[in-house]
Formats: sequence, structure tokens, C-alpha cells
Amino acid sequence: MFRTLFHIGPLEIHTYGVMQAIAFFTVIFISVKKAKKMGIDPNIIFDLAIWVLVSVVIGARIWYVAEHFNEYSQNLIDILKIWEGGLVFYGGFIAAILGGFLFLRLKKLSFTKIGDTIAPSLPIGVAIGRIGCFLNGCCYGKVSEKFGIPFPSREFPPAYADQLRENLIKPGATESLPVIPTQLYAVLDNLIIFAILIVLSRRRKPFQGFLIWVFFGLYGIQRFIIDFFRHYEGAAKVFKVLSLSQITSICIVIASIFALVILHREHKKHNR
Repeated sequence: MFRTLFHIGPLEIHTYGVMQAIAFFTVIFISVKKAKKMGIDPNIIFDLAIWVLVSVVIGARIWYVAEHFNEYSQNLIDILKIWEGGLVFYGGFIAAILGGFLFLRLKKLSFTKIGDTIAPSLPIGVAIGRIGCFLNGCCYGKVSEKFGIPFPSREFPPAYADQLRENLIKPGATESLPVIPTQLYAVLDNLIIFAILIVLSRRRKPFQGFLIWVFFGLYGIQRFIIDFFRHYEGAAKVFKVLSLSQITSICIVIASIFALVILHREHKKHNR
């Protein structure tokens, strides 16, 4: 709803970017506190955060360009213009996992141990980031007169601009058609996941890696469900049935189940 937070001369400070920054540092803050309790060097968390941040930007950009390649096919240099916008959350999410895993392998650190350390903080970071999506007017849902809310024309948020381009509203309209606020649903879902992980973290874990893979599984499930209410362009659909994000969610949930089963079996084998 408020894309620009304030101006510093000609420089615009965007609400979306500020919320993503708050999310990033919140995850670091919570993870560092957890690391200290577990006897893990907090510097590992700081170093990991840098790798994850770079991975998020690269992954989020690659996914967006893949979905909108026709916009860049004539001028490939525009792919590098990240400051003009064009990032997809799931691309950053997956790249963050890969980047974090690579960092831990290079440092010869345990993915499951560090993963369990940061797991409770991750849904809080996602929730804060999704508030940024709502304020920016992106990642919105399908048109719904009953369950939707309109976005004002001020600063041309994506919900308004897309409907204008698709001729759903007339030029000069003061607001968009009401759309389902899927961003806020995602906030609620991730707060629930956070609560679940906090409860689980205070109990004895059945095995190392339990928390991080439970997070991946729960996140995949909630994202799969929410995407049925999301607005997507045709390029983001597979056979006009499921979104690319939903296909990815299914893969993440399956991977989580396999990982939990394998870790459980290994734990039982080592404790016989």
C-alpha cells in the first residue's frame, strides 16, 4: 500500500527493501542467540548470512528472468539491472538453501546442526518479508469481491498496474479491483510455523536435522496451498494447472519427507 517509505533528496527508500532488510537482520539476530546457547561460534552465522544474501539475490533474479525471458531476449544486458525490480521469492529461497549448503560444505560444518540452529528464525524472516510484499502490492491474489482488498493507484503497485495492462480496470481508476491478500495469509502461516518450531525446539529432538527439514516441509505445504489463491501470469503455470512454485513446493515436501526418514533411520542405526 505504501511502496515508498520516504525520500532522501532524489533517493527513494522503498518499503519492500526496508522490510526485506529487517527480515534478514531479524533472522541473524535470532540465529546468533540460538547459536550461543548451543555453543556454536556466532561468526559462522554471520559468514553464512553473507553467502545466503548473495545467493538469494542471484536465485530470485534467475527465476524471474526465466519466467519473463521474452522481456529480456532482445537486450540481455537488462538482466543485470536488478535495481529496476524483478525478483521471485522462491528462486531466492532455493538459492539460499544451495548457497548455505555449499558454504557449510566448504567450511566442513554440519548442515543439520547449523540448520536446526537457524530453523526457528526462518519463518519469522519470511513473515516479515511478506509484509513488505503487501506494502509493495506484489505477490497478490486473485480478484475477489468478497475476500479481496483493493490497492490504490498511488505509485502504481503491481496489483494495479497488472490489472490496467490486462484491461481489467480503466485508465484513471483510483484503485485496483479487490484481490485476495495472499501476502497476509503467508504472514499468518509462517507465524504458525514459527510457533510449531519453537515448541519442537524446546523438546528433545528425535535426531539432528529434524527442525530444519520440518521447516522445509511445512513451508512447502503452506506455499502449495496459498498458490491456489495467487494471481499468476500464464508463463508461471505448468499445463495451466499448477504454478511453477507449486511444483517446486511438491518437490521440497517430498525431499523433506525423504530426508526425515533417512535421518531417522541413521539415528536408530547409530543408537542400537
